[in-house]
Amino acid sequence: MSFKLAAAACGAAMGIALGLNPALAADPSASPTQVAPPVQASVPSIDPHADELLSKTCAALGAADALSFHAEILFDKVLPHAVKVQYAAEMNFALQRPDELAVDYHSDLGGKQLWYQNDTLTIFDEPHEMYASMKVPSSIDTMLDQVEQKQHLTLPLSNLAYSDPCLRIRKQIIFGSYIGVNDVNGVECDHLAFSSRNIDLQLWLDRSGKPVPRKIVINYRTEPGSPEYIAVLSDWKFPKEISDSHFSPQLPKDAKRIEFLKVKESQP
Repeated sequence: MSFKLAAAACGAAMGIALGLNPALAADPSASPTQVAPPVQASVPSIDPHADELLSKTCAALGAADALSFHAEILFDKVLPHAVKVQYAAEMNFALQRPDELAVDYHSDLGGKQLWYQNDTLTIFDEPHEMYASMKVPSSIDTMLDQVEQKQHLTLPLSNLAYSDPCLRIRKQIIFGSYIGVNDVNGVECDHLAFSSRNIDLQLWLDRSGKPVPRKIVINYRTEPGSPEYIAVLSDWKFPKEISDSHFSPQLPKDAKRIEFLKVKESQP
């Protein structure tokens, strides 16, 4: 998947930040390259305790009218000759249901900001001072689905924004286990491990309050070099309301507007 814009220089940079490996790694149902050939379906083997904890986390996130968190991210990129390098990123993420989302993402490969409010999605490429806006559905779930399908845009950690964060994960996992109680930056967490045909997913869920994810590790084991995505989440907040101004685009005066390019539908 890639995020394509009319301006080539900006398009490449935005693809790195919001539509390439780090973004896709946040979505266990996605793969950085092509999906492996279909295999015979098997009945998932998921530990009941792991399944229960996952359900509680998804229920807590899906029931929130508003939430925000900070993420420190590490992600791999596999270069020619199987050389694997690691990059870092940080992100501030906020949403307010049914139709507001804000992402401030900065990595070693560039910085992007995203605002979604009502029926408009705006993405700003900070290094190039370019932005693109488009009309989208007026609900977070349908907006995320549409931009993934039509623009091939997958937002970092977007699964956490859905009204049912478990839905897409459960369609993929074939194995799940409860590992035990482990620490994430001084917070005791329930450590879970899941796998699908293409990826291994680990979650560390807070035991002390709301069962929010404190750490996420995804390994693309079928990809060359088995790249990993690691996100440590902190500063979780669940306010009754977030000011609408937080979700309104804050663009510099000299920012240049460009257009989203439509991605052609694949032919059957």
